[in-house]
Amino acid sequence: MKTFKIVTVQPDHAEHLISMIHELAEFEKMKSSVVNTAERLRKDIENKAVHGFIAFDGEEPAGMNLYYFPYSTWVGQYIHMEDLYIRPQFRRMGLARTLWKKLAEVAQEKGIVRMEWAVLDWNKNAIALYDTVDYVNLTKSEGWYTFRMDEAAIKKFASE
Repeated sequence: MKTFKIVTVQPDHAEHLISMIHELAEFEKMKSSVVNTAERLRKDIENKAVHGFIAFDGEEPAGMNLYYFPYSTWVGQYIHMEDLYIRPQFRRMGLARTLWKKLAEVAQEKGIVRMEWAVLDWNKNAIALYDTVDYVNLTKSEGWYTFRMDEAAIKKFASE
């Protein structure tokens, strides 16, 4: 099995991360939805709004796992995994599971009892990875749906 160097993301990783964010968005058929910039991401990392791990093969970024800490009134702070992305040439080497497991380790270290993430229904490879552990599909089991407002909807709603 190939060995990767995995480090906690730092502000100076922002350029590598934003490149992979664009690659992920293209894979998800949502490239035009990315408006974030390396500079904003750098600031968000500095301000601890986003956390994560980046994996390197030598000097080449191979993958990333980005997450943040929302709050639940039921369980307190929890982890939301925002992006788990492995570049195509590094897939099928166990890296996705390794990066994902690092999040579980963070949760245990911090006493966090919940991790959440979203996956597109057509992303069968990601779903197959997630199926290797115990989890609850909230849409199927509890009927929870996730909703989103974009900038235009927020502006319209706020001005009513």
